[in-house]
Amino acid sequence: MIWLKKLKGKNSNIINRDVIVFLFFLFLSFIFWFLNSLAKDIESDIRYPVRYINLPKDRVLIEDLPSRLSLYLKGPGYSILKLKLSGNRTPVIIDISSVNYKRVPGSTTLSYYIVTSGLIPRLTNQLRAECQISSIKPDTLFFSLDRIISKSVPVTPDIDIITERQYFIKGSVVVDPDSVLITGPRNILDTLKSVKTKYRKLTSLNETVKRNFLLADSKDFTISEKRVNVTIPVEQFTEAELLVPVRILNIPDTIDIKIFPDAVTVKCFVAVTDYKKIEEIPFEAVIDLKKVNLNSSEKIPVDIRNIPTFVNSLRFAPLEVDFLIEKKTR
Repeated sequence: MIWLKKLKGKNSNIINRDVIVFLFFLFLSFIFWFLNSLAKDIESDIRYPVRYINLPKDRVLIEDLPSRLSLYLKGPGYSILKLKLSGNRTPVIIDISSVNYKRVPGSTTLSYYIVTSGLIPRLTNQLRAECQISSIKPDTLFFSLDRIISKSVPVTPDIDIITERQYFIKGSVVVDPDSVLITGPRNILDTLKSVKTKYRKLTSLNETVKRNFLLADSKDFTISEKRVNVTIPVEQFTEAELLVPVRILNIPDTIDIKIFPDAVTVKCFVAVTDYKKIEEIPFEAVIDLKKVNLNSSEKIPVDIRNIPTFVNSLRFAPLEVDFLIEKKTR
């Protein structure tokens, strides 16, 4: 039994050695075949990177042209292989200013096209290879241009402001500069009404804040300023209370009307520095009989007018008043 095992082991070693020798010569044959094929002319295609330069002055592309073109090549295999290995690092250049591009017939916009077969000599020279370009796909490149314009737009602060209790924003948030000059494609700038700052959230404010904010970036246009100064006027507010008499408008000549109550209590928050002005506030509480059907209404709503801008959180009571009608005697 021992000699039988030794015989099997020798046979296994012989078989393994034969397999290795076979695989070696098979691989060697493939190498010689591959090298031989590289010397022959072949046809192949390659997705090759492209870069576009020298657009018309004061014009910009509305949509991107393809970043790669399919080049159908014919030539020595080693030359095509070299292009496939190096193509990602060396794009071909299409100079728009020297290309014969034409206006799309019937187009109402600045739309053009390029027949790519006319690019073959230029691109072949740039490849600097022994192979030739037989055709290019797509066979036509379509593109649209737009005019580059500039205009001034206001800056809108994109800020979420949370103050401490009984503190409010007094007046308006001030931006300096309040407008900027933007430059870009006309079709985009025509619809743009303002430029925003980058979003910020400010919490627990209890005093006036002055901050420098970045403007929101855009890949579609350029902005004359990178930053703006923003002032947020914050003041402590206190509650004020006033008793305002109700005035009746548009009373018909045929009736007398009495209302109950004849005054409303108005409450609001005003800045501490403005509290002395509260007595000068020209609040008006009115009811307009033209807007009320006295025959079907049980109460008349009250409207508050002449509310100054420095007042916050205004409320009043009652919202409606009772009324009594008496006909006039002639």
